[in-house]
Amino acid sequence: MKVTLFTGAVLPTRHASERWDVLVEGHEIVAVELEGKLAKPEAATRIEAAGRWLLPGFIDDHVHLREPGLEHKEGYASGTRAAAAGGITTLLEIQNNQPLMTSRSAVQAKLDQVRPKSVVNVAVYGSLVPTARGNLAEMADLVAGYKIFLGPSTGGIDVQGAERVRALFEEAAATGHWVFVHAEDGPLIAEGLAKHGGGSADTWHLARPAAAEVVATENSIALGRETGARVHIFHMSTGGAVDLVERARNAGQAVTGGTCPHYLYFTHEDTARLGALLRVNPSIKTRADSERLAEGLRSGAVDCLSSDHAPHTAEEKARPFAEAPSGIPCLDIFMPLCLSLVERGLLDLATVIDRAAARPAELHGFTSKGRIEVGCDADLVLVDPSERRVVRAAEHFSKAKQSPYEGLELMGWPQLTMVMGEVVHRREA
Repeated sequence: MKVTLFTGAVLPTRHASERWDVLVEGHEIVAVELEGKLAKPEAATRIEAAGRWLLPGFIDDHVHLREPGLEHKEGYASGTRAAAAGGITTLLEIQNNQPLMTSRSAVQAKLDQVRPKSVVNVAVYGSLVPTARGNLAEMADLVAGYKIFLGPSTGGIDVQGAERVRALFEEAAATGHWVFVHAEDGPLIAEGLAKHGGGSADTWHLARPAAAEVVATENSIALGRETGARVHIFHMSTGGAVDLVERARNAGQAVTGGTCPHYLYFTHEDTARLGALLRVNPSIKTRADSERLAEGLRSGAVDCLSSDHAPHTAEEKARPFAEAPSGIPCLDIFMPLCLSLVERGLLDLATVIDRAAARPAELHGFTSKGRIEVGCDADLVLVDPSERRVVRAAEHFSKAKQSPYEGLELMGWPQLTMVMGEVVHRREA
């Protein structure tokens, strides 16, 4: 059995002024003791942390990798290497290109194909579309939940019609899984696109308006209440959605939500400046929305930070804004983006770790992940908090080599990533 000993690490989730030794045997953390108090097995591989942070690996519960079907944009080999470099040790992926995950056989075929080439833990969502009707129960043990698009987005797989949507919520509720929602109202988006000429960079936030997200979030919460489905709102971009989720949860309903770094780093004015690099669904909104999202993360009204990694080719993103696909890649820099929110004064360190590791683990039932405790999986990331690096997308493991974060200086770059006791990424300072 492989044995690894981290010595002299700072564990920010404990007393930051103290240093700790962490012993890993096989895939499991077996001891966490103050530095020097742990009997050191002779056969252990020693990793000298020397005051660097040892963090639980982040759990990114909203990723698109395009495999099978569009591996030239991103497959699991490149995507999971990018995740490991970005401090992610578990990712949950949504197939939004054909073939969709509409049956047990489709899900099993995908897992058989992608898991052997993955260097981090991976799970997938079932596709909540009409062709999956009658199949949700049979695939329940293979999926992390069911994803539904309520508005048009990449792949064109949104579900329209109140009765269709209700039937899918009811069937998903019977499995006990969460329903994960892309919450944008299709009719309001169609109206916005018509009113704003298809949506240019400076009017994208109006073409896909905040009202579309608020209406779809409100409808999803109502359906969850009526059908018994547990509802999670993905990539919230507006304060109105945060208010709805917070209100429903305070009323005792099983409703949660998450957001992404791009909704915290940018506003619609940046979309006007950077163009297709910031074309994303939902659109990036106002400074007030960004501030409400940050407030929600601080209070717990927003549960999770996730990447919504959505890779496209450089040629596609170089098209005129109205013709370019939506999506922002950021697996390689996910942990630095999250940790740099601390330096920006938006969140404290404990909140970042909770929203990107502990809370996603709790939400998805990963009882042995998201924490550095005895008995937990050895999914660990070593970070030097004093190191600063500039984003250079050309150096990323992801096949998507264009980034709206290009040139931004960040802290919190993983120097070592361990997944289930195995080092899968190592980078010298």
